[in-house]
Amino acid sequence: MPETPETETAEPGDPASPPDEDAPAAGTPRDAAPPARGRTRTIVAAALGIVVSTALAAAVTTYLDVWSSSRSPVPAGQGLHAESEVWWDLTRDTKAVRIPGTADVAELEHEAMDAGTALDGLVEADGTYAGMMRVRVTLMNFTKVPVSVTGVRARVTEEEPAPEGDLLSCGGAEGSTGITRLRIDLGASDTAAQEYDGEKAVGQYPTQEMQLAKQDEPAVFDIRVEAGETTASYVLDVVYQQGTEKGRVVVDDGGKPFVLAPDEGDIDSAYRCDDSMTHWEKQP
Repeated sequence: MPETPETETAEPGDPASPPDEDAPAAGTPRDAAPPARGRTRTIVAAALGIVVSTALAAAVTTYLDVWSSSRSPVPAGQGLHAESEVWWDLTRDTKAVRIPGTADVAELEHEAMDAGTALDGLVEADGTYAGMMRVRVTLMNFTKVPVSVTGVRARVTEEEPAPEGDLLSCGGAEGSTGITRLRIDLGASDTAAQEYDGEKAVGQYPTQEMQLAKQDEPAVFDIRVEAGETTASYVLDVVYQQGTEKGRVVVDDGGKPFVLAPDEGDIDSAYRCDDSMTHWEKQP
């Protein structure tokens, strides 16, 4: 917001002020009028300055209130807002994609793109992520009332058979899950997020109170989601309590469900990237 330029008003009698050449000579009937008019002008200017400052402060306050309430698309009356990101740690995760039909690995190698980017491109075409994915959930409390998260659960919205075709994968040979604290199994009868200590399940998440107490202070956690036997479209339901009210926030993949297929079953050919992550080797 542009700042109002400051102006300096010389007071009557200020040595730095030039003499008023048009002022009447002393002793004339008007010699007492200029000081009175000067004082009046100063009082009026001061009052006007107060009014302008008050209006400016109100405008700035209104602008900041509008900015802070519109910078995130949070529905009115909703205390909890969620965002998501799908990702893999290829040092310990296996990132895989199932595609209908036959993979053109020669074309992938010709384009010389890294394996992770190549797999994302296959999904943007007609492929489906397979095996597992990580969903990073960011929760934000946009109110001044503390919010307690009481549960996270996957809700499958659609299921269909895994597509026939090829499987391409890259990443950690073992797909280690040792340090993943939260996991969801889409093939389980209970799709609530489970909390782990290493490889030992310790209970349904959260095993301890998880509270967002401060306004606009985010909480971030990762969930390892593992595929079932079918291709599942799903969303995450985050259940919370705020005061005496209970609510639910639906977490999806940018306005559409997450989709995950199995990385086993009816697969025509399987390919795995090499250490350079630019070449593909057919698996026996």
